[in-house]
Amino acid sequence: MKVYLDEQMLSEGPQSVAGAIEAGRLAAEARGRMVIEVHADGQPLASELLDNPPEHEAGIVELKMISTPPGPFIRTTLLDAIELLGPIERDQGQAVKLLHAGHIEEAFEPLQRALLSWSILRDLVDKSAQLGLTDPSRVIVQGEAWATARAGGEFIADLALHLGEVKRTLEIQDFTALADVLEGDLAVDARGWGHFLRAMADEAGGAA
Repeated sequence: MKVYLDEQMLSEGPQSVAGAIEAGRLAAEARGRMVIEVHADGQPLASELLDNPPEHEAGIVELKMISTPPGPFIRTTLLDAIELLGPIERDQGQAVKLLHAGHIEEAFEPLQRALLSWSILRDLVDKSAQLGLTDPSRVIVQGEAWATARAGGEFIADLALHLGEVKRTLEIQDFTALADVLEGDLAVDARGWGHFLRAMADEAGGAA
């Protein structure tokens, strides 16, 4: 199997998909870049092979990886992620209405969508921090909703606290309290995280 990174053949040709992807990742990191695309024989690598790369060639003759400087890529990803906040607010609001109307089971569907979106946002922020591109503790967020600037870490801590409250209310089946946290604290989080993600994106975009 021939293995390329940005059209350059790697010095060693791993004989497994897992080895090839790892070699590409390490080579990209050595250049201060990150792999964003993997193609097998001219086609995007199948998601199941990308998520769980096998310890064999999987019939692939040529594996090509494309890399990019991580800062601009993460900045764009963080800015794009802001679009999740509108649906989060709508889903939380829909769940609240259904809970108040006593339609408990129906409320779970929009609630689950909102919780999944929050999980995606948290993972994205964690990933950007792991790459060394952003540090929430250094991010200072200005916003009209609060009187003074807030540290980025406060947004993460508040969200974790409020999601923990959602879990607690579900465990004890206190649906009145669940509705309260959805239309109160988590609604505030959904509005505040737009400012937070923009601040994180600015820092990522300024990273080397």
